Order: sequence, then structure tokens, then C-alpha cells
Amino acid sequence: MKFFQYIYYFIRSLYYRGLVNTFKLLSYEGKYEKQLEINTHSIVNLDKLTLAGENSDQNHHYQGASYYILFSIFEKIPLKVRHFPFIDYGCGKGRAIFVAEQCGFTKLVGVDIAKELIDDANQNKAIYKKKNPESRIDFLFEDATKYKIPDNASVFYFFNPFGEEVMQKVIENIKMSVKSNPRKIYCIYLNPKYKAVFEKNGFEVFYIKKNKRYLEGIIYTI
Repeated sequence: MKFFQYIYYFIRSLYYRGLVNTFKLLSYEGKYEKQLEINTHSIVNLDKLTLAGENSDQNHHYQGASYYILFSIFEKIPLKVRHFPFIDYGCGKGRAIFVAEQCGFTKLVGVDIAKELIDDANQNKAIYKKKNPESRIDFLFEDATKYKIPDNASVFYFFNPFGEEVMQKVIENIKMSVKSNPRKIYCIYLNPKYKAVFEKNGFEVFYIKKNKRYLEGIIYTI
């Protein structure tokens, strides 16, 4: 099944991104897995995993976002907020967290509903920290809708981790946090299937990343 998923995503990428961009994305995969000494490949469905909340169609499968896209979009976040907490909702095995640190973010939290994915993330962290002992990274096995947001968290990252209903609840939590402690925040949303949730909640577009026919992601601010 996973083999056919890989084939599907490869063909889909060729159509939407074109040959050059697709192979650029592929070349980054092996390069940065080796350089960071982590293992975040694979597509993992959640149906047989231990979950912190109910299993439903709101929970999407795990797949690491492209290294190429992560590096390019993280660099668009203003330097002045990179020392405030960065929250990855649906962090999976931790890829985005490790890339974020490479881009200058210093306080990183990954939240995921699947215990086995958090275990994998912590295994990656143990190896990664041998070369990066000053890293401040935490991976939490927790339902995203119940996660208590740090008062100064300023960057929130999503790689289409869940459906519209859960996204709405998480966005409400973020807005409540901003109301309690007013500040400028940025939400990075890759593969933005439910971007209407951000728009109807008053978020403004800060940056758009596109490749040919494909909308890679949007950075929102409020």
C-alpha cells in the first residue's frame, strides 16, 4: 500500500511541480536525512497506532514535508521571532522541528497524537543532540486541541495534520492565547487544504509559496 502511495505522490508532484522542482525536492531528501542524521522518511497511517485522542477521519497520516520547502519557507519568518517558541502541530517524527533549528529557531515543541511517532521523534532527537547538545527540543504525546500554548509562542507550523474541525479548534486556542498575551504571531501552513479556516478567523496572508501549479504553503499572521 505504501509503495503505491509513494508512486501517487511522485506522479502528482510531476504534474503540479514539474520535473525540475520534483527532482530538486527528491535530492534534498537523502542529503538532509544524512546530514542531520535522522530518520523521518516514510508514510505512516494512524489506524494501528496508540492515539492521545479518538481515531477519526480528522487525523491525517504522517508524511514529512519536503526539506526543500521547509528551508525555503522557514527563512521567510522574521528573525526577531525565531527565539520565541515554535510549535509544530502534528510533528510526526520531528523533521520540521530539526529543520527549524537549522534555520535559527531556538525553542521548539512538537505535538503529536500518535505515541509511536513521538517515540520515533525522540529517538531522532537523541541522535541529533549528540552534534547539537544545546538544542531545546521537546516532543509531546498529546491531543493538539488540548495542548496548552506557551504565552510567548510566536510561530505555529502545520503540514495538513488534521481536518477542518480540529483545525478550527486549534486556531481558536491560538487566538485565545494571543488575546491573553497580545503579540504578533505567524502560522505556517503547508499543503493548505483548509486555508479557509484561517481566513474566516481573521488571519492575513504574509507570504505564499508556489511551484508552477502547486500551492506549497501559506504563512499567515495575526
